[in-house]
Amino acid sequence: MKRALIIIVLVVAAIGLLMNLDVVLGMIVNSLIFLIVLAGIIYAIYYFFILTEDQRKYRKALRKAKRRHKKK
Repeated sequence: MKRALIIIVLVVAAIGLLMNLDVVLGMIVNSLIFLIVLAGIIYAIYYFFILTEDQRKYRKALRKAKRRHKKK
């Protein structure tokens, strides 16, 4: 009897999950997009307002040097 109840509950839960899968996946995708946009905004604030001009030039030169070194 207990086993049958557990199986029935699991089946109902699986059916409910499948019926709402599009909603759940949509919420996950929306959360990921929000986090990516938020990280981009925070990085932009850091890059343009916290780093000095010399630090930005140094980072740009470092990226260029890494690209050149990678091609060799």
